[in-house]
Amino acid sequence: MIFTHFGISGPAVLRCSQFVVKSMKKWNLDKVTMHLDSLPDFHEEELFQKVNQEVKNNPKKSVKNTLKGLLPERYLLFLLKKAEIDENTPCSALPIDRIRNFVHLCKHFTFQVNGTLPLEKAFVTGGGVSVKEIEPKTMESKKRPGLFFCGEIMDIHGYTGGYNITSALVTGRLAGLNAAKYRTTQN
Repeated sequence: MIFTHFGISGPAVLRCSQFVVKSMKKWNLDKVTMHLDSLPDFHEEELFQKVNQEVKNNPKKSVKNTLKGLLPERYLLFLLKKAEIDENTPCSALPIDRIRNFVHLCKHFTFQVNGTLPLEKAFVTGGGVSVKEIEPKTMESKKRPGLFFCGEIMDIHGYTGGYNITSALVTGRLAGLNAAKYRTTQN
């Protein structure tokens, strides 16, 4: 996840965007609350014990240097600020309630999403012909024989990393071969 000047971005955000848009439309919402667990492998109390031990073991070091590596640096500094902890505070001067608050933010950071970028700037798009209306083995329309679909004309959302282009190529080949077969059987 990347925090930008216009909002959030990155692969995780692109993946979640379809769910945000669908939720906003389905329930007529102005915004959706997102919850981010930055360290899902730890339970909150376990993480608190780990962070608290690091702080105790490094009383003279600044909190930012002690916790370096726990999270990406800019996100670490962002959460420290949210927890009202000056990044240069020596660990010995760090109140336990601030450590707890920081750990809570690591596990339960929430923010509001109020929309997506316009279509001209979109990385992920949705909509199109429902896959329920398409015969998956031939890509032929279930409603209109002889009509074949492929690629992003269908209501599919590919993961980032080339999956949309892979889907377009695979469904395009399948639709093309079956359209040719259909055509030869109609003559």
